[in-house]
Amino acid sequence: MSLMTGMWIALCVGGAAGLTLVLVLMATFLSPTLGFWPARDAVRKVVVLSLFRIYCAALLAVAALSIWQAGLGGWPRYLLGIPIMIGAYWASVRAYATLGRKNTYFGTEGLVTEGPYALSRNPGYVASLIESSGLTIAAGTWAALAMAMGLLAIYWLFAVNEERWLIRGYGRAFLHYMKRTPRFLDARSLGRARAALLGN
Repeated sequence: MSLMTGMWIALCVGGAAGLTLVLVLMATFLSPTLGFWPARDAVRKVVVLSLFRIYCAALLAVAALSIWQAGLGGWPRYLLGIPIMIGAYWASVRAYATLGRKNTYFGTEGLVTEGPYALSRNPGYVASLIESSGLTIAAGTWAALAMAMGLLAIYWLFAVNEERWLIRGYGRAFLHYMKRTPRFLDARSLGRARAALLGN
């Protein structure tokens, strides 16, 4: 099988999984009683997470095949993209460690608003998007960029669906948190990060 054939297969499989996931998340947003995200039961959780993991695997496959095709000729992109990926991976691990294992996947161990959660309501998603940006830079193809943009749409739909669940669970505390902290990143995030780095 040629590299191009492999890339087309990854794009088709990933595209189908991503489109299905986007439609499921949009349907859940429009009709929360569907209960796919946050998942109301184990079956719905398996459906959503399986589609998401297939999409992410396809993104990795497209990027890996692009990098393989470029070989050593893509080294300037690798020098830029790989450090971005490593830094973002570290930020992602830190975000999930701050959230805590019991709070991951809709635990209710308490609203976390400190650390990376003071900069963004979804720092794990932000870190993953930055990671996919680094991967896209390293890959240097339109196919990888398209897959990364799809990931942005998926994370946005995850976040807006989760917000209703969090409002129900935490009430005014979460509404107050929403007012002072952006969904992803904005100027407030950058100002707070700068203040934290300078020790203010």
